[in-house]
Amino acid sequence: MENKELTLLEVPEPAQIRDWATENGILILAHSYQDGFLQEAAHFVGDSLELARHAAQANATAICFCGVHFMAETAKLLCPDATVFVPDMEAGCSLADSCKAEDLARYQQHLTEKLGKRPTTVAYVNCSAAVKAQCDIICTSGNARAVVESIPATEPILFVPDKHLGGWLNETLGREMILWNGACEVHELFSVETLLALQNANPGSITMTHPECPKPVRDASDFVLGTAGMLRLVKSSEAKTFIVGTEANMIYRFEKEAPQNTYLAAPGASCACNLCPYMQLNTAEKLWASLHARGPEVDVDEELREPARRALERMLAVL
Repeated sequence: MENKELTLLEVPEPAQIRDWATENGILILAHSYQDGFLQEAAHFVGDSLELARHAAQANATAICFCGVHFMAETAKLLCPDATVFVPDMEAGCSLADSCKAEDLARYQQHLTEKLGKRPTTVAYVNCSAAVKAQCDIICTSGNARAVVESIPATEPILFVPDKHLGGWLNETLGREMILWNGACEVHELFSVETLLALQNANPGSITMTHPECPKPVRDASDFVLGTAGMLRLVKSSEAKTFIVGTEANMIYRFEKEAPQNTYLAAPGASCACNLCPYMQLNTAEKLWASLHARGPEVDVDEELREPARRALERMLAVL
């Protein structure tokens, strides 16, 4: 008992944690918005689409998901026989919280009566399993354009829950999707005034922002990209200065995989950089404890599993 307590109290280095997890049959997945320690401890780091694909193909029996709750739910939907758990069950998502399943059902019914037909509902992956179960297809920021383009132009679309990502898709694809009024509290904090000031202080810099950012911030950017697109851009660039308009932990991955460039976190309206408070709930200590406990475990209600998984599988079939 004494040795086990000592093991839990003394958090090993990331590589030791990863090796311990491997020896014990646990796959550690981490989103790029996690801090550097958790990224280093993971077997695989990626954006929502990459993590969903990896989970679906991994054939793992136990998955520790360093991210937020909806991501772990997604892993459970795609790996129903695996035990899926997280370092902190309170790591939620403001965007997912902005769209409740019961509210969505009422709005879908309203639109069906108004339009004379049920609109195709496209859900950004940042939503609960209950919401996914009521949608026709899921998307991530990395494949949102392809998903929307896969739907005939004559079909009405309800896009949930991110109004900024949906607005960007309407602008770039010429669609007129109906948008749910939700937003990510982290990306909502980016300020065009502070962004312009940083651009002026760094002439020649390249600004790349996430499509979850408000339109004025997107319009002031050189590139609007999901995190995977950002990573491709910086890896193909040489000795450039990038202003980064997304969760600031993404810079850790940029500096690791494309160290030849300089990265500046775009400031929010009232802070030096934007960190997701939910992602920050996951810590090295909690990860190490959760691996030993194989919990807290994330599950999905049985009646939601099949419809939610179908919507996810339709997304994975697009690309």
